[in-house]
Amino acid sequence: MKNTSRIQRITAVLLIGYIFYEIGIWIWAKKLPPHDPIIRVDLILIYPTLLLLIFISVCQNFKSKPTKSK
Repeated sequence: MKNTSRIQRITAVLLIGYIFYEIGIWIWAKKLPPHDPIIRVDLILIYPTLLLLIFISVCQNFKSKPTKSK
C-alpha cells in the first residue's frame, strides 16, 4: 500500500466535503421559486482551489512512483 502525502489527504477530505456541500446547495435550490435565478459566486473560489489540489495530488502520485532497477 502506498503512503499518501498530506496534500493528498487534504484533497480527499475537501472533495468529500464539497460533495456534501453540493447536496446541500441542491436541496436549497429545489426550495427556491421556479424563476428565481441561482447565482453561484462561491464556485469562483471553490472550483479553482479543488482543481489545483487535484492537479498537485496527481502530480505527486506520478512523481513518487518507485522505479524498477535492473
